[in-house]
Amino acid sequence: MSKNIIEVDPAKFPWLDLNRYTFCMGAENSGILYLSGQTASEYDPKLDRVVCKGDLLDQTRVIYEKLAVVLEAGGMSFQNVVQTVDYIDATALPLYRETGAIRKEYLGDNNPLGATGICVERLLRPDAFIEVSMVAMRGEKKPINPGWDRYGQLTYVPGVEVEDMVWTSGFVGSEDINGQTNYPQDTARQVELTYGIIGKVLAGAGVGSEDVVKTLDYISPQCLLQYPNTADVRRGFFGDRFPASTNIPVNRLLRPEGHVEIEVVAVKGGDRQEIRVPEWEQHYGGLTQNAGVKKGRILQISGQSSVDPTTGATVGGYDIAAQTEQAYSNIARIMGEGGYSMDDIVNTIEWVAPNGMMDYRKVGEVRRKYFGDRFPSATGVSMHQILGRPEQLIEVTAVAVI
Repeated sequence: MSKNIIEVDPAKFPWLDLNRYTFCMGAENSGILYLSGQTASEYDPKLDRVVCKGDLLDQTRVIYEKLAVVLEAGGMSFQNVVQTVDYIDATALPLYRETGAIRKEYLGDNNPLGATGICVERLLRPDAFIEVSMVAMRGEKKPINPGWDRYGQLTYVPGVEVEDMVWTSGFVGSEDINGQTNYPQDTARQVELTYGIIGKVLAGAGVGSEDVVKTLDYISPQCLLQYPNTADVRRGFFGDRFPASTNIPVNRLLRPEGHVEIEVVAVKGGDRQEIRVPEWEQHYGGLTQNAGVKKGRILQISGQSSVDPTTGATVGGYDIAAQTEQAYSNIARIMGEGGYSMDDIVNTIEWVAPNGMMDYRKVGEVRRKYFGDRFPSATGVSMHQILGRPEQLIEVTAVAVI
């Protein structure tokens, strides 16, 4: 790991033995701290195993206690948090609104941050109801709200700006028809409306589509057949300055009428570097994304799976370790093409298909190969499926701070 990256592993973490894992609790570089996703997992000496106890609210409180300890170990607090993502098990949805009071208790009032909540196929721990990941930054936070009143009642805002960075919440597109909120059944139209919202948030921070370095699309199963039609919407919004992108089919969106929820990260000013791998162009050239985009301090990598981009073929059969090897090999190739190394990576997200969960522990050895004994922070969740072929078991996205 780069000598500039600080691994944040609290000296006292009573819930778990941190030496057992191939990730750190948080990784910081240049004032940006990525925290690993946390569930309520803790070692129970009576059972001699790690468990998650209680209902959704009990587990949410434990998670925020753990995140508080990690933030403190990194010399930060909840006042530094710029973005949260809640990954929710479907069985916990009836109680999910009540977690807002817990968020407010820990995050406090007048603490602007972006937020996304999605319903996943399941969490890696079968007794977990929720997992929460966070990003925190040093510096003054400024809320971005184009004048939408409803956010006054919520624990997050449309976007937040810290120095040169802009972090948004997740958005689902809708339109007003005769005073009623309407979610079009045409996926491309709904995504077009979503980018209209995102464009207003970006404008509120004084940035444009060319400043976006990352998009993350959470895709509802109901629109998977229509989803390819959204490529032209992206071309209309980004022109030829595509960000790095990851597209994840989830169990469902919290808004049941929603087809796609999108969150973005943008960087104000600074030189933009688009990373494309020459030998991949035959199979990558027509996509509405770049393999990697660096702007300012941030380098975002598009989601990588078991596809070998030089041939377009899936490799590894149904072996999740072999598929993960291909995904991390792709990431290493992108980093090298840009003039960087795997040591610069501060965070990964591993999205695992349901039929890859049984052997997911094997992924740890692949991470050891690419990261040695100094690991980035990480989150792992089970998605509805990989967007592609049925044999694909895992997709990995990564971010580096240079």
